[in-house]
Amino acid sequence: MPQLSAEEVFQIHPKIRWVGLATERGEVVFSKMRPGVESFTPDEDDEFLLEFGAIMMNGITQRSDPWLGPSEYVAIAYEKTTQLILKLGERYLALTVEKSVRPNEIEQIAKSIRAVAG
Repeated sequence: MPQLSAEEVFQIHPKIRWVGLATERGEVVFSKMRPGVESFTPDEDDEFLLEFGAIMMNGITQRSDPWLGPSEYVAIAYEKTTQLILKLGERYLALTVEKSVRPNEIEQIAKSIRAVAG
């Protein structure tokens, strides 16, 4: 898989707030806020998501893979933002988007990330 950068992900949609990438072992590759955007969460929370949360959430969805096929992404809508988690080969990408991003845009963001990631 080609190396994916935070800047490439930010170019996909103007309302992506934060993006992080980690290995299957929970090693953080990067964790970055879009320049000029203030984080809602502390850095420790972002790193926890990358080190453990993405792996656990994708593991839960994988239980249904034999019947439903592999999950495309996990989306969690919070009061202030929406979080998106994708498995990209042997890595996990997590990002947050502004709450105003509609569900159909989230699906398009996921597809665009997969296209950029190769």
